[in-house]
Amino acid sequence: MTAVFPYLNFENTKEALAYYEEVFGATNITRLPVGKEQAANFKMSEADADQATMHAQFDIAGTTILASDSFGRAEKINNGISLLIDYDVNNKDDAKEVEALFDRVKESVDVEMPLEEQFWGGKMGAFTDKYNVRWMLHGQDYTKINK
Repeated sequence: MTAVFPYLNFENTKEALAYYEEVFGATNITRLPVGKEQAANFKMSEADADQATMHAQFDIAGTTILASDSFGRAEKINNGISLLIDYDVNNKDDAKEVEALFDRVKESVDVEMPLEEQFWGGKMGAFTDKYNVRWMLHGQDYTKINK
């Protein structure tokens, strides 16, 4: 099966994972540090390798997100892209999870648009987190779309 996954880069993914777990309620967090044997490939000391992240993944609102350290490519990291979590408002579990996500983060992020009913009939909200990742939450009635 072919799929696209968001793959974010951070200066310090280990720190970012703790943030997403605490603030966003991220689950299923896994992290692969850079091994001492690979440290030279990443232009770091063996002592620093364990703090660096070669690959990580976590789930937010049922969506899997992948990540790694930026390894020197941090300029404008995560700028120019948004992560859209789209859900069916008729799926009560999904709607509850996404709306709880917004309620959990709204005090600690830059809210661009509160998660509210919109003129086109769906719900929409948008915010940017402390790592400059822009999130969009969108709920719609798929029974009306799939007719």
